[in-house]
Parts: sequence; C-alpha cells; structure tokens
Amino acid sequence: MKYKTLITGKNTPLIDDFFIQMDDSFEVISTSSRFNDITRHMKYFKPELLVYCLNNETRENMNQMIHVKNILRKSGAPFVVIGAKNECDEFERLTVDVANLTIVKPYTSASIQEELKKFMEEWQLYHGGSDSKPREPEISISEKDVEAKLAELREAFHIEKEPDTHSKFSGSAGFQMKHAAPVASASQRMHILVVDDDPLMLKMLKEQLREDYDVATAVSGKIAMKFLERKKTNLILLDYEMPGENGPEILEKLRADEATKDVPVIFLTGVSDRDKIQEALALKPQSYLLKPVDHEKLKNAITKIIG
Repeated sequence: MKYKTLITGKNTPLIDDFFIQMDDSFEVISTSSRFNDITRHMKYFKPELLVYCLNNETRENMNQMIHVKNILRKSGAPFVVIGAKNECDEFERLTVDVANLTIVKPYTSASIQEELKKFMEEWQLYHGGSDSKPREPEISISEKDVEAKLAELREAFHIEKEPDTHSKFSGSAGFQMKHAAPVASASQRMHILVVDDDPLMLKMLKEQLREDYDVATAVSGKIAMKFLERKKTNLILLDYEMPGENGPEILEKLRADEATKDVPVIFLTGVSDRDKIQEALALKPQSYLLKPVDHEKLKNAITKIIG
C-alpha cells in the first residue's frame, strides 16, 4: 500500500530520498513553500499525509503552516515535520502542536520510512471512521472568506496590504506593518501566548506583536494548557468566547495551577454586553479589550503589564 504524500520544505536531499528510496511506500508529489502552491496541491492531489522537510526555513513559511494545518484537518490527513532538533524545536515554538509527528535527526531513509509507515497505520486505524474516536475539528475557509477577514483585520489593526504579489503569506492576502519597531535583543524579549479559535486572528496578532515579543499561538484552551506544561510565557492574550472551553474556564484553570497562577491575562472578545463584561472582570484579568482590538490600546495594555 502506498500513502499519497504531499511534501514541501527546503531539504532537497531528503525530498529526493522520498522519490527514490521510499517510492515503494509513498506516492509522492512535492510543492514549493508558497502558500497558494501548497493549498492547490492539497485540493487536487488530496494527500493522505503532508510532510514538511525543514532546512533553514523562514519564520514566515513556518507561520503559514498554521493555516495549512487548519485546511488539512478537513481531510483528516496528518502533518509531519522532519528536520534537525533546533529547527523542529523552533517550528514547535512558533506553531504549537501543528505537527502530528516530528522526526528529528539523526535519521536514515529506511528509519523515516519505517516510522512513517507505522505512524500511518496507527493514524488510519485511530481516525478511520469510528465515531467513538476523537477527531480533529473540521475548518473550511474559502479564498473569499480569507480575503474578507484579512481586510477586516487589516483595518482594525492599521496594517497596510502589500503591493508585492510574493507576499509573506498568501498572494494578494499579504500584509505589512506600518512603522515597525526595531526588534529587541533576544535577552530582552518577553514571551506572549495568544489563544483564539480564529486562525486568521492568531496570524494577525502574531504578525503585529512579533517585532517586540516572542509570540506563540494556540487555537484552543487544550493546546494552550499543553504548551504551558512544557514552556513558560510572560503574558496570555485570551479569547473570551471559544468552542469547547471558553476564556473564563481556561482562566480558572490557569489560576488553579501553581505554575500559571501568576501569569497575567488579557481578555480579547467581541462581547459588548454589559453583564458579560462584568462577569469577565469578576475573574480579575489584567485587562479586557473589545474586538476589533485597537492597535494602540493593545500595545499600551501589554506595555503596562510586561513592558
């Protein structure tokens, strides 16, 4: 049995190995790292597996894999990352749980093939149709929806659309910051965790804040709590309303955990109802900002809390 595999990344020797050394296990098609190229291949090839072969990848390319994964969820195909430990760690830090499997050097073509075959057998058994088994949520976003949402967020955050067709993310939907501040040195940078079920909001906030802070994102409270089991953050931007666990429930968990009870939290929400706001404030977050979030208000709130 061959698994239909879409492969991307800059590790050309490894990609060649998939075509030459692993041809008996994988029906492989490769794609560039451009977002539109990846999504078109996903649409027409319909892969059972997506493999990202890391080799000096840009942060922009890594960041866009959050959105690739959200589209990939609809088909139920897993996302696999292969690379050196430092690159795999950086990918995890930037994207938080996008990868379903990470294979770290040293490895051989034979060991990769064996590990992927075993993983795919278990994945298909686990996700192969039993309604009693948990599945990843399906998210379907059309090109028109993406463009409209980014336009709305650009206006809210005072972000210019890029004239360049080779944008950071996805063609005409790209954007750039106005008057970007110089990047602080690594030793001075604080860390922010953004928790929101809207991938486009995560992308926009991350792009806005990354000049001054190290930023990680999570599309659910479950992923955020898993991240905080392994790593620390200086501030959490928390969406108030999310499917599953909402913002208040997540905040209660944070306050009940000795490791996170003192981490400052800013609620971000579209809820403008007075009673809802009072409920949120009763939980004593450090701040509460309404969506669409005003750029200056967010910047000032963060600066007052962590500098």
